[in-house]
Amino acid sequence: MTEAPVSKTTRIYEKVVEKLKEEIADGRLLPGDPLPSERQLMETFGVSRSSLREAFRVMELLGLIESIAGKGRFVRQPREIVDDQKKGIQLEDSAILELMEARRILDPAIAGESAMRATPSDLMRLLRVITATEDHLALPRDRAQADFDFHLVLAEATHNFVFVNITRMNFDLILATHDRIYNLLDDKGAFLNEHREMYDAILDHDAERAREAASRHIDRIYRTLHKGIAAGE
Repeated sequence: MTEAPVSKTTRIYEKVVEKLKEEIADGRLLPGDPLPSERQLMETFGVSRSSLREAFRVMELLGLIESIAGKGRFVRQPREIVDDQKKGIQLEDSAILELMEARRILDPAIAGESAMRATPSDLMRLLRVITATEDHLALPRDRAQADFDFHLVLAEATHNFVFVNITRMNFDLILATHDRIYNLLDDKGAFLNEHREMYDAILDHDAERAREAASRHIDRIYRTLHKGIAAGE
């Protein structure tokens, strides 16, 4: 690995994640390869152990690396997925699809619980996020943040700390995938309209309708991503 000092203009661990992703994308680190030692990476990137371990945490969430007890950290072997033309999907693409598969289970459950437990304060916060999303559709970073905020407030409306912590844990994943999903959409307003549908169901405390709206939302995202990845987009 070549030395690449990390800038401190943004969160340090994010820079480490980007540098390691470049190493994987460029083929300098291949699936199954062990990562260099923590000491070596700390020296290479000029970062602390805590920043490096935060970067590892994010990369494990992204499905790019895995930790094996007693052996270390390795570049993850991608699950092989092919389309009709037998095109393989790259490591990061496979990880994104696996995230979406998990969300197809979690998101409807969270929406249903929110519909049953949301307070007037929760409903007001959800409405504020939707309004903020409308205001930020043209600003990629702000739009992605608003997308995450909606799902976080939705989880908080369940009043179940497990759902909240799972959503917070997925912060980097949602931000990392938002732009790609949005750019693949034929209807750019679709995700916002689907957020409104979930909000309306939760406002009516209709758990079944909330679950159905969340399922439609995440299923459409999954299909859009799968189609785009298979097409090499």
